[in-house]
Amino acid sequence: MKRKNEPLEKLEGCYTAIITPMKKGNGINNEIDYDKLFMLVDDQIKAGIDGLVVAGTTGQSATLEHAEQMHFIAEVFNYVNGRTRIIPSAGSNCTREAINLSQAIEGEIGPSTLLHVTGYYNNPPPAGQFEHYTTIADRVQGNIILYNVPGRTSNHIERNTAIELARHPKIIGLKAAPGKHDPELKQLKGIIENTNPDYFRVLSGEDDLVAKIIGMGGYGVISASANVAPKMFKQMTDYALSGKYEEAEKLQERLLPLVRQAVFAAKNPIPLAYMFGSGIRLPLCSLEKAGIPPKQVDTVLARYNTTELGVNITKYKKFG
Repeated sequence: MKRKNEPLEKLEGCYTAIITPMKKGNGINNEIDYDKLFMLVDDQIKAGIDGLVVAGTTGQSATLEHAEQMHFIAEVFNYVNGRTRIIPSAGSNCTREAINLSQAIEGEIGPSTLLHVTGYYNNPPPAGQFEHYTTIADRVQGNIILYNVPGRTSNHIERNTAIELARHPKIIGLKAAPGKHDPELKQLKGIIENTNPDYFRVLSGEDDLVAKIIGMGGYGVISASANVAPKMFKQMTDYALSGKYEEAEKLQERLLPLVRQAVFAAKNPIPLAYMFGSGIRLPLCSLEKAGIPPKQVDTVLARYNTTELGVNITKYKKFG
């Protein structure tokens, strides 16, 4: 099969922010479990997912060394072999580092669509955000997606900054997880209404607001919860994109316990690592040490069957 991963022209659909399965260990030197990873990739593709975001927050990117991150992205790309899209995460709070990583990734797998998070810790002002993103976009072969997640970064992309950035031909979209910075999504609505969807599109970064954001004019989701429920998230996204908002809202309501009481019961991806029987690297810790009883997650998962989820969690816990 021809391996295609040319940059996306238009964002649309359901993309899974895939975990980086790891073997159990001391939390420092845990190796990536590629056998489990490939099993998960196959399940995601079988469920009809539109693409995979690789080595993002859900993929424990903060604990991956750059060479390791590069190897991981290349392994996923080679294994997928054109069966779905790959969106590597290449973000950093250092513009030079973000450029170098982006260029290295494209040198390995070719021109790509790359996800770039805002400046965590150094928390740049809007002018710094603008310079950061346009400088990166000017230096990649493919294109980039902005990632606004102030709950992780303490750095929020304001409405006017996003609108201005959307004019850059290589900035094609925004993964939006504004949280308390935009609780009623008024700013996000303003971004959607003042950008051209032929060139720039918004994807939900909030797994419990997918139907609502698409109903406002968004075009899909990049989802952590889709690791465990790819079929349901894909169906909900398809319903919403086709104008079947009532069906989408019903499915969203059905998914809320899974999202809020399981996947995000503790800091992501701690609960997902538990669900998939995966190791996790420090400074993240086990579900129990994070103060969440495993029974809570198991009880929530028991409300859903394997057929509707699209993933058989039991086989992962027994594997390896």
